[in-house]
Amino acid sequence: MGRAKMRELGLLMACGLYLTASPAHAQTQDMCALMARNPGWAEAVRSASLTWKVSPGTILTVIDQESRFKANAKGAGAVNANSIRNFGFAQANLRTWNWFLRDTGRTSGSRSNFALAADFVGWHFTKMEARTGIPRSQFVSHYLIYKLGEGGFRRGVPQQARSLASTLGVRAQFHDRKLWDCSFGEVEDPDEESLAAASD
Repeated sequence: MGRAKMRELGLLMACGLYLTASPAHAQTQDMCALMARNPGWAEAVRSASLTWKVSPGTILTVIDQESRFKANAKGAGAVNANSIRNFGFAQANLRTWNWFLRDTGRTSGSRSNFALAADFVGWHFTKMEARTGIPRSQFVSHYLIYKLGEGGFRRGVPQQARSLASTLGVRAQFHDRKLWDCSFGEVEDPDEESLAAASD
């Protein structure tokens, strides 16, 4: 394995820390209302969804679970935005966040920036599809990789973690249905095939 590949693997493993035992209580079950109250967030989710071909419900579910939409949410051991520990809307590890910035052609960007966090989630699912061959529509697998890291996922997933991801997969489907109903941006019709894939 080349040095660059080893570096990427290390960054991915560092991203997946602190998998909680149960789903956080969703800030809201009505993502349409949340997006209406925060038009900047809505535009960011639309953009990230279109760029990475990851559903809006997926992006919102990950951010809700990770930070409950709190810009300065801190993971275990995090002190501030400069901490290497998980921080911000997407609870990204600083090293993986910096990799995301470089990979997307950015020179800087805060983890407390909602638009960047939405883009990070989409980027991560897409990056992991390329590395693992698992379609990004399969929420359960990709959330587990997001939290455990690629290495942790390959070594084996505890049942408790898989149950958590499955619960969140159902939540993502629910949000996509609601967003479709309220004609949110470019949401595709959540047909049975796409919803089944999201729960794999």
